[in-house]
Amino acid sequence: MEHPFAKPAMAFALLAAALVFGAGAASAATAPAGKFTATAKVSSVDEAADQGAQIFANDTFGTKQTWVPPNAFNSHLMTCAACHTDGGKTEGTTPAGAHLPSLIGAAAKYPKFKAKKHAVYTLERQIVHCVRAGIMGKPPGYNSPEMIDLVAYLTQLSKGATMGQQFK
Repeated sequence: MEHPFAKPAMAFALLAAALVFGAGAASAATAPAGKFTATAKVSSVDEAADQGAQIFANDTFGTKQTWVPPNAFNSHLMTCAACHTDGGKTEGTTPAGAHLPSLIGAAAKYPKFKAKKHAVYTLERQIVHCVRAGIMGKPPGYNSPEMIDLVAYLTQLSKGATMGQQFK
């Protein structure tokens, strides 16, 4: 009997079937510790924002960096919540002691020009920067379900904020 992967068409069909039926899909329940994996299918933007809140609080993005939360005895791997306390709803502090503003209304301020970088930053680009420079992890891809969920969460925190204040 010939091996099913001997013919490229058969191999493609088997791979496609595995992806359609979820053999390659990750879920939050099966993700490794420190990794919250969003599902590609959601039933509402609120559900995406809820998943974004879980990613914000729990995903370590593969970092080896640790921090010790206030009133804790042990260190933890870095997450967004390490610096942005209370889900970003209050002023935060980096482990080095720098103060960070609340993230409420932050999504309404993007895109914005960063003079030091001589570039316009989108919300996605800022998230990538925070994960790389702050958490020292591997950021989610720009169009990945995790990025979409993080953007939905940060946009939800900006509900009611005036958009476009950065434009003259």
